[in-house]
Amino acid sequence: MIRIISDSTCDLTHEELKQLDILTLPLTIHFEQESFRDGIDLDSDSFYIKLKNAKALPTTSQVPPGEFEDLFRPLIAQGDDLLVITIAAKLSATYQSAVTAAQQVAPERIHVVDSMSGSFGHVLLLQRAVLLRDEGRLSAAEIAQELRQLAPRVRLYAAVDTLKYLKMGGRLSGSAALIGGLLGIKPLLEVKQGEVHSIAKIRGERNVIKELLEHFQAAKPDLRYGVSFGNSVAKDRMREAIEYFRPHIGDAPAYQTDLGAVIGTHTGPGVVGVGFIAQE
Repeated sequence: MIRIISDSTCDLTHEELKQLDILTLPLTIHFEQESFRDGIDLDSDSFYIKLKNAKALPTTSQVPPGEFEDLFRPLIAQGDDLLVITIAAKLSATYQSAVTAAQQVAPERIHVVDSMSGSFGHVLLLQRAVLLRDEGRLSAAEIAQELRQLAPRVRLYAAVDTLKYLKMGGRLSGSAALIGGLLGIKPLLEVKQGEVHSIAKIRGERNVIKELLEHFQAAKPDLRYGVSFGNSVAKDRMREAIEYFRPHIGDAPAYQTDLGAVIGTHTGPGVVGVGFIAQE
């Protein structure tokens, strides 16, 4: 049997994880002296309430190798092969933790894939893995190989509603944040091959979804893999984006994701974005 394992940054709900038969391990969020397991001790809504009142940005820490080992060993003992898909290695040491644990337990039967993304980009590879697992034609190693070919093509675009958290994280000067806020400027971020870039500045709320669609179309999405939409405490805006995109994506699956604590730490609430796999 092939078992699919992720970390909590995929931002799937407990119900979705159960339905898709995916196991997860949580990263940890630290608010000063308090620590919370992502999605277990702290859900998305509670996180954004705490973030709003925080004087300093929380920090996050990866899943340690020992927790991966503790999950891997009983599954291997019962004869399963494991497919592990993690947040981008360039964004977290969780990928390396999984690789280290796999080498200690059963490297020939545990296949670790760097999603080169996170959240609603990460989830596209998980959906593909579930489909291939359920078809039953490929081994875990073969599925991992396909995912490694797809990962560099995953694109994620997200419009940030406030510059406050980029400023708190030292990624933006105070004066730039003030001017941007006064002018209603919203940075457009791209996650590509595990790296985050600011690629545009959107002026005005009404232009956000239009700009997302323009970048989506320019990147030539491969709609066979579906399209994922994400938000952080902005479900209405995400639904508006899905309706706006629908004529351009036809019957392609449209996945919906609430952006969780790990990535939400740096973007804050009010984010709306789109993820997809680009054509080769």
